Amino acid sequence: MKDYFAVRTAHADKLAELNKRPPNALPSRKEIVDALKNGEEYDVLVIGGGATGAGVALDSQTRGLKTALVELDDFSSGTSSRSTKLIHGGVRYLQAAIMKADYEQYRMVKEALFERANLLEIAPHLSGPLPIMLPIYKLWQVPYYWIGIKCYDLVSGRRVLKNSFFISKSKAMERFPMLKSESLKGALIYYDGTHNDARMNLAIVLTAIRHGAKVSCQMH
Repeated sequence: MKDYFAVRTAHADKLAELNKRPPNALPSRKEIVDALKNGEEYDVLVIGGGATGAGVALDSQTRGLKTALVELDDFSSGTSSRSTKLIHGGVRYLQAAIMKADYEQYRMVKEALFERANLLEIAPHLSGPLPIMLPIYKLWQVPYYWIGIKCYDLVSGRRVLKNSFFISKSKAMERFPMLKSESLKGALIYYDGTHNDARMNLAIVLTAIRHGAKVSCQMH
């Protein structure tokens, strides 16, 4: 019996040790809410904890502005968790840039591809490359789309995720049996990025808190 109590006591001591917050731990929700209610003045008050609000809070806090953010519901409970999950440079924008000789469109694609690579680099646990298959049903579209997608690879430069490639009709049907097979000439596969939008939103919120912002949700 003595051994039993000794084991139980040791276990309780171990749990107490594990439950101790490390010195660099984030503040609890209660601590944040209390801080928001104590009448402190803030340089920036952000209303809404979606992707934009979280980004604004992180940006302002890291620029030295005392920042608070309040969210009525949960973080990323609205539009910010219902995106396409894509991180892309914009193939259509590149097409417009080439067809219309529009340098501004080209710059936008270039910048978006840079940000895509940056996001995949800083948050590899929440993002990754996504293969996209483009079925082709007209023979003239094979070189047309192939050149366009290769230009997309080229604009990506050394930050290209994976090189695009062409596959035959049989290979395309093997990958996607539900495709309409009639007149199918083959398919192009190229790569863009994908990410977990809701988790990314929460990661930004936590980063803002770690930098000192007072952030809380469910503020009814």
